[in-house]
Amino acid sequence: MRILTLNFNLKGVGTYRRSFYFSRELARAGHDVTMFTVSRGSRFRSRSYYKSDWIGESPSRDVGRASVKVVEGPNLGYKWLPGWGSGPLDISARIAELLSTRYDVVFGFEHHPNVSWPVYATHPLVRYRYISDWCDWFAGSANSFRGWKMAHRLDEFFENRIRRKADLVTVTSHRLWERAASIGIPLESLVRIPEGAATDYIAPMDKGAARSKLGLAAGAHVVAAVTDSGIGRTLRIFHEIARRDPRAALLVIGRIQPDLVQIAKSLGVGERVHVAGWVSDQDYPLYLAAADVCISPLYDNTNDQARWPAKILDYLSAGRAVVTNDVGEAGALFRARRVGALAPHDEQGFAESTLDLLCDPAEATAMGAAARSLMLREWDWSHRGPAIEAAATGKDWAPWQHPPVAA
Repeated sequence: MRILTLNFNLKGVGTYRRSFYFSRELARAGHDVTMFTVSRGSRFRSRSYYKSDWIGESPSRDVGRASVKVVEGPNLGYKWLPGWGSGPLDISARIAELLSTRYDVVFGFEHHPNVSWPVYATHPLVRYRYISDWCDWFAGSANSFRGWKMAHRLDEFFENRIRRKADLVTVTSHRLWERAASIGIPLESLVRIPEGAATDYIAPMDKGAARSKLGLAAGAHVVAAVTDSGIGRTLRIFHEIARRDPRAALLVIGRIQPDLVQIAKSLGVGERVHVAGWVSDQDYPLYLAAADVCISPLYDNTNDQARWPAKILDYLSAGRAVVTNDVGEAGALFRARRVGALAPHDEQGFAESTLDLLCDPAEATAMGAAARSLMLREWDWSHRGPAIEAAATGKDWAPWQHPPVAA
């Protein structure tokens, strides 16, 4: 089958991950897959290449390996509309692709304009099976729109509308499964496919060698965190850790938020916070390897209940013990498997759970080893492949349909 996957994000960001690994599993199943994403560097030109792994690209298909053809659309206008994904050149290129090439299946990742508008424009004219993947709760949650009620209503309308147009809706979480059912998506057209682990990309590495390369003290108690909107809470948790552990250091990976350094200084931990910033794909596993414990504080709200924080699976794939909160999909995994600690929601309690692991390196090491083993056995993307292909082809996918259960 010829399959097109439409990702709304910039290359390497957000839903790009899920879109790429879905695409690769479909290619591994023998399908001809093209994936559209948005360039991080080009405003006016598209470029295409082939990818078999997270790192690397090739001008032609790799002989003997499953490859995905990736097309990066121009990013001009990507942020013109709230919620992003609104680049006119990118959208036009996707419409042209759908009109000029016969696809059997189109897989759309989220509801943004560069995913939904090409479908609205072409579905009445050409025949293909449309599948809508839902992995975040945007309206009134991930999308804030400064609290504008009208913007939230419009966002909710469009977020729901593309699901109703789909032949099948795939969701990443139980909470989104419930939402899809609540807006009238038939249960026979609804499948839950959890996030997967990129174990071929993220793998355990020697901690000492990683710290030496990154300039981190060999004897430090390193807590690692990938940034998100809750970095202030992460810093306050680390402040509690640092008060009781003079060897503690916080390694912050990812986009540097404007107030990060200021908050760290105001808490008196500025010198113990190492801000890596946005690191290369090649170096990302190295930074995770430098940690004793990785943390991911979650809020018991709609946003964190609905999504599957992929960075937690990165931590586990790296063989590191993880501290998080009992929220949503992550909470279900940690209750079922001893791969880390579920902490109280208050910052002091979260800090204490982290300190317990920092002070018991044997336990942290055992948890990390168990985490890596579990990721390989049950969470690697290859274990999602049968469900992904069944959803695309419409055959033999009933085992993944209902009821939604933890992987």
